[in-house]
Amino acid sequence: MTKQTSKLTKHHQILLLIAAVNLAIVLLFPPFDDVAVSKFDMAIFAGFMWVFSASEQYQINSALLYLEVTVILINLFIFWLMINERMRSKSEKKLSFRAIAMIMIAVNLVWVLLFPPFEYVSHMTKAVLPTFEGFYFIFNPPQYRVIVTPILYLEVMLVLINGALMLLVFKEKKDEDEDASVEHTMHYMATLKAEAAKYRARNK
Repeated sequence: MTKQTSKLTKHHQILLLIAAVNLAIVLLFPPFDDVAVSKFDMAIFAGFMWVFSASEQYQINSALLYLEVTVILINLFIFWLMINERMRSKSEKKLSFRAIAMIMIAVNLVWVLLFPPFEYVSHMTKAVLPTFEGFYFIFNPPQYRVIVTPILYLEVMLVLINGALMLLVFKEKKDEDEDASVEHTMHYMATLKAEAAKYRARNK
């Protein structure tokens, strides 16, 4: 009885390991909000802390945490797809436009999380379209600022939509062998049709 070979290549295993490490870091050091500092009944972003540091004052920002996990999983899917397409492709090109588009999607998602929109706590409202002061580095934000989560989610959605459009534009063409086989079949059918027409003309 032959031993069944694993479908996961070395690149797949490395990718899974990187994703698992990133998920572990994100879950062990989630984003926290400080609910005791603000006088406006709104939590202030306090940074990233040990997961067991949660208390009455410091609460986990679950919306941002879910978004971080989602981005990691999306990037895992993107690079997984790149590896699979690279394995199936017979081209000797190092990077296709489709692969570059995938890399841009992954980089933009990480960039959006690293520089989220912030607003001063006193200016935050519960309006449908909240305002924001600017984009700041998430590991060094100014004091008394709140991450505007609706705008951050909107940014991620726009990146994914634009990425999907780029992947459609840079959709890979059919292989030359497949095109040749289709052309050969059509030519063969046209030849048979012509021969049948000649045969009917002779028998009239």
